Amino acid sequence: MHKLLERQLAGFFNADPPKTEAFERFVQALDTVFQQRESYQQQIERSLEAASHELLEQNERHRRDIAAIQQLEIELRQAEKLRAVGQLAAGVAHEINTPMQFVGDNVHFLKSACGDLLQLGIHLMVLCDQIDAGEDPHAIAAGARKLAEEMDINYLLEELPKAFTRTSEGVARVVEIVTAMKDLGRSDQRAMVLADLNRGLNSTLIVARSEYKHVADLELDLGDVPLIPCHAGELNQVFLNLIVNAAHAVGARHAESGGRGKIRISTRADRDHVVIDVADDGCGIPQEKQARIFEPFFTTKPVGQGTGQGLAIARAIVVDKHKGTMTFESKAGEGTTFRVRIPLRCDDGTHAVAITESGADAAPQYPSFGP
Repeated sequence: MHKLLERQLAGFFNADPPKTEAFERFVQALDTVFQQRESYQQQIERSLEAASHELLEQNERHRRDIAAIQQLEIELRQAEKLRAVGQLAAGVAHEINTPMQFVGDNVHFLKSACGDLLQLGIHLMVLCDQIDAGEDPHAIAAGARKLAEEMDINYLLEELPKAFTRTSEGVARVVEIVTAMKDLGRSDQRAMVLADLNRGLNSTLIVARSEYKHVADLELDLGDVPLIPCHAGELNQVFLNLIVNAAHAVGARHAESGGRGKIRISTRADRDHVVIDVADDGCGIPQEKQARIFEPFFTTKPVGQGTGQGLAIARAIVVDKHKGTMTFESKAGEGTTFRVRIPLRCDDGTHAVAITESGADAAPQYPSFGP
């Protein structure tokens, strides 16, 4: 008999239950019910345990899948950044080669000038010995003047300081380009850090200069904006994509006329956000394509000139990672303005203090380069 039923009968009948055949059948039926109940309970417990184990396994698989997706997103963003930098490699190499040729020419001149000055120094030592020997000083002075004229000493005195200055400027330009490349290519840390968006924009413009310098005049209006918590390297990738796209749009519109367009970049603090505008007077985005502009693998460029990943990744960086917004206004044949808004406050509640603030609830004014 089931132990629970046995205890209940003993308690009800004070350990002296009836001995009739009907009561025995009743007790057997109850015992069967109790046994089945226990069996069902054990089955339910085993099922719950199996289901719980399966849920734990599913959760672990989902955790691994999410981690893999996040890693793929990181690799995709890094690959897109490297692809963009790779496309700019020839232009960056040219930007470095120009000042390096400048430095090389000046170093060659300085080498020749130093050789002349060394010869002059040696000759002056000889003249000193001649003076000590009591030779005619007038003859010695005439010889010195003749040597100075042969070496064109006045030209050397005038050009040597300029050569050193030009060499320093060339080296500084190369350092500037290399530093900009390092800023653009660096990998961000997991945690956000305070960064200067104006510096990031300037670094990106240095790297992308070869893309826009032949097709557009650049207008910069960088306001007094605070340091903001962000992933600076990823935001530089956003800026690079917008600047290169603007250069391509301007180049496409003015290709036939051979004229130059305009690219205008501005930053400003707007209450609890920093606002970055990148505007161009390029070919614009057709109305029927504007709804898909942030879709992965969608591009308005000719086949082979775009992957359709740039703006999709840029928007993910701004919206998903920085909790900001990325919008645009465009009119075919007139130009496009992209607006990026990055909050001053982190997810943990910390924030940077804005240096300047705009008026409350002012309607956004997009710069325009209409014909």
